Amino acid sequence: MISRKIGQALIRKALPVKATLLGLAAGCLTVACQFGSPRPAALVSQPSQSPKIAYDTVAGRVKAGESFNSIVRGLALPPADAQLLCAGIKSNFRFKLYAGQAYKLIRRIGPQGPELDAFLLEDRYSDRRHALRRPEAVPLAAAEAPAVATDLKGASQSAPARVEPAAATAGLAYSVSDIPVRMDTVAVNGVLSNNLYDAFVSLGETGALIQQVTKVFAWDLDFFKDPRVGDAFSLLVEKKFGEDGTFRGYGKVLSAKYVNRGREFYGIFYRDAYFDQDGRSLEKMLMKAPLNYVRVSSPFASARLHPVLGITRPHWGIDYAGPLNTKIFAAGDGVIEYAKWVSGYGNTVKIRHNGVYNTYYGHLNGFAAGMHAGRRVRQGEVIAFMGRTGLATGVHLDYRVEYQGRYINPATLKMESKAGLAKAEWQDFCTYRDVLMARMADPVSRNFASAPRPAADVSSKAL
Repeated sequence: MISRKIGQALIRKALPVKATLLGLAAGCLTVACQFGSPRPAALVSQPSQSPKIAYDTVAGRVKAGESFNSIVRGLALPPADAQLLCAGIKSNFRFKLYAGQAYKLIRRIGPQGPELDAFLLEDRYSDRRHALRRPEAVPLAAAEAPAVATDLKGASQSAPARVEPAAATAGLAYSVSDIPVRMDTVAVNGVLSNNLYDAFVSLGETGALIQQVTKVFAWDLDFFKDPRVGDAFSLLVEKKFGEDGTFRGYGKVLSAKYVNRGREFYGIFYRDAYFDQDGRSLEKMLMKAPLNYVRVSSPFASARLHPVLGITRPHWGIDYAGPLNTKIFAAGDGVIEYAKWVSGYGNTVKIRHNGVYNTYYGHLNGFAAGMHAGRRVRQGEVIAFMGRTGLATGVHLDYRVEYQGRYINPATLKMESKAGLAKAEWQDFCTYRDVLMARMADPVSRNFASAPRPAADVSSKAL
């Protein structure tokens, strides 16, 4: 009896051990199903989490006079990375740098310190982004949202709308992508209390908008001498904004009004050209001034003390002073009679317009490519660059207009407009003009979601 009881007790103690062994067997079968071959559970390694890669972003804008080399030097990269980036830039960035262009360096924070991951550069008009990156780098969208970053004002943080295939060269992959932008139309209204530049800047606008406005009225107003304190202006202009809401540049000036000493001038952008409120083209044979906004250093005069020769003699032109290599435009359509050195005038271009008018551009630093005798040029085409060649004490342009062999004052030149609108377009133009004028003068609502379009350009949208 005693032995039977002992045996039953031993059996009861063995049951938990058997259950445990069965559980281990089941676990091994599960591992075998998952991994293909049975292994002891203790030998199955747990999946390890990959360490998160940290990124650092250095951002800035190109300063006047900077080069690619000076920018790379300022990024404080390791020598090998700096050499790699310079080689990639040399192989792919075949364009000039302009002050204000945004760039961004994305660095991977590795065990040995920051390493080059990608270099991004927006183009001059902030419409496209050029990228150089290591082929093994993570997608830019992930790298551009780092834990530690200095965000670049105006840089797009969204995925590009269109990406051109990357080309691997010099150890880096090169690609170009469009930067998504939103286009709004904005009313801008102001009064000159000092000068044109200050009036625009006080409204938060930039010199780029001033240049557009001066081009609209280039045939009627000389913005170097005509503006006066009290002049007023109203504009309706397209503005580009990134998805982060930052301003990214201007589109077209859709309409403009400038009041100069009581006289009103209008410009309505209609089908790729500007017209006044009555449908007359603003374009004329010659522009009032063949360059963008600078300043007049010497007016047209019948007697002037020459700054170099020290004698009094006529000055049959207008001197415009500005930075070296300021672009000089052809004042009108015509044929170049010569582009050469002319005595005291230095490098000079003469353009013949319709056999009646001739224009002269003197003291140039150099000529634009392809400018030679016999070359036909169009109004507004770049023909040369401002300099101080010949008898000149400073950088400027001597601009002269000759009419039937006699010099005339370019500032007082009045010419007939080119052909205006066709009768069939008049009603559409009037409807379009009225919408623009109402928005432009709106004192409350300055911002509009979209710009109106002429009827011919509208599919399903009404004006």
